[in-house]
Amino acid sequence: MNTLTNTYAHLKQTRSREYIIALDGLEFAFSKVQLEQIKELHNAGYHFKDISKIVKRNPYEVIIALLHLAREGAWLRPIF
Repeated sequence: MNTLTNTYAHLKQTRSREYIIALDGLEFAFSKVQLEQIKELHNAGYHFKDISKIVKRNPYEVIIALLHLAREGAWLRPIF
């Protein structure tokens, strides 16, 4: 069984099969409390790099959280 075909059916297979996993090594799970904290800090005017230090998360994970919140319809001040 070719798991690449079944799992990533939308990827065109090539002979080299040189794929890059985007954002590898980042944690995508957040507690509801942490998402709320990130949202509050962001709306209070904190920069995502400062938020990452406060919540002890990778700055890119904070950006992922903000994207998630925006997608879910949470009110956020402009991100950038």
